[in-house]
Amino acid sequence: MVEMTSTLPYLSYIPAHLIMGVAILVFFLAKAIPGLKNVSPVGIFVLVLIAGFVTELMMGSESKSLFFNMLQVDSYSRFYNQLFFIIIGVTVLMMKNNDEMNRSIEWEVFGLLSTICLGMMMMTSATHLLMIVVGIELVSLPSYILVALNRRFSTSKEASLKYVLFGSFATGIMLYGISLLFGLTGTLQLKSLWPALAASPNFGTPIYYIAIIMTLAGMSFKIAAVPFHFWCPDAYQAAPTPITAFLSVAPKVAGLALIMRFFADHVPVQSEQLSMIVSLIAMITMTLGNFAALRQKDIKRLLAYSSISHAGFLLMGIAVMNEVGRQYVFFYIVIYALMNMGAFMAIIYLSQGRNFEIKSFAGLIKSKPVMVVGFTICLFSLAGLPPFGGFVGKFYLFWVVIEKGFWALAAVAGVNSVVSLYYYVGVIKTMIIDEREGQMPDFSTQSSVPIGFVILCAIPIVVFGLYWNPLVNLSALVHMF
Repeated sequence: MVEMTSTLPYLSYIPAHLIMGVAILVFFLAKAIPGLKNVSPVGIFVLVLIAGFVTELMMGSESKSLFFNMLQVDSYSRFYNQLFFIIIGVTVLMMKNNDEMNRSIEWEVFGLLSTICLGMMMMTSATHLLMIVVGIELVSLPSYILVALNRRFSTSKEASLKYVLFGSFATGIMLYGISLLFGLTGTLQLKSLWPALAASPNFGTPIYYIAIIMTLAGMSFKIAAVPFHFWCPDAYQAAPTPITAFLSVAPKVAGLALIMRFFADHVPVQSEQLSMIVSLIAMITMTLGNFAALRQKDIKRLLAYSSISHAGFLLMGIAVMNEVGRQYVFFYIVIYALMNMGAFMAIIYLSQGRNFEIKSFAGLIKSKPVMVVGFTICLFSLAGLPPFGGFVGKFYLFWVVIEKGFWALAAVAGVNSVVSLYYYVGVIKTMIIDEREGQMPDFSTQSSVPIGFVILCAIPIVVFGLYWNPLVNLSALVHMF
């Protein structure tokens, strides 16, 4: 019989999880607590994020298996968790400079973000298939609600429903895949799952591949990989722009971290097969994302397909199935977060939360040159051009797949990098070269905070494009177990 009292000492290893758990209760119950509902929730939420970040930072690099090997806390999970706190903090900053959401529901919104944060932290630490499902659902369910909160676009409700349907479908497929894996191996622990699969008489048979691919469905849904990407453009377009920015980075990063954790315990005999599966998903995802982006007229839909294509590029580092690949995925994720959050902050400012058609950005270089230059740096970096951080990140991803001899994956990624230039440069051309029809928008009432933030994103993007050793050294510290 398992001794349940042994779980209590484990709580000291997950203080940030406990902080977010308490935060969820506080934010959802705040309006029922006398006096608290009149307090600004923003300050309280920022303090919660700072507390979570600091506690994760103070935990160091000690590795510990918790709750009967269902969670693993290590430097890998802690670095990703710190990144989540930063991204959510930036999302709060975006919300303060955007009026697409109703201010009267801020307590509930922060409660939803706290729930998502807890789910993402579980995803980075999960070493048990059922804990993976719990983490994914903690992220998915609040996300459905957040997408529907755009008070300016009634289509946000429709997009949210589509998000719910695809999410439910992906979860159902994943649960069936997990049942197949359990039937093949008799275990749900990742550490014992892969050796048991390798020793199974069904190793290499169709049921073996079906079980793995179906289990990947839920994880692919979180990163918007093909074929679980259909919700992404509509949800990104209809959601409040700060939520779009958040969804394009944080849950995607959590999904990638989860996939890497999922494959971490595979045995060498499985490497070739697993690499083939991930490489195929990567090639299809980046190709569909890039070619679909070519026809977009809405900047948020364009960046939705851009995020799909970047999921494909990031899967390149996972396809090699080794520690080096995982390190360079983290390297690119940091740069990707800077690029995407900077780009969306620029969109919030330049569109004023109203018109997101690309043609509405025409000629804005004359009105807001600093913001346009910062936005341009983010877009050039997303395209992977030197001397920006995006180029270095993609270079390392290309390097790890070529070193492993995955020439087909490298070739497809190379073609897609060229294709992506067309739509990124198209946006830049509209802002800098095209003449504007009608009057320039009035930015006199806009805060200068977004301009400062985009500059703060653009500077490290340029710095990491010229001197990237500090980020490489940081990535080397992100390791499992």
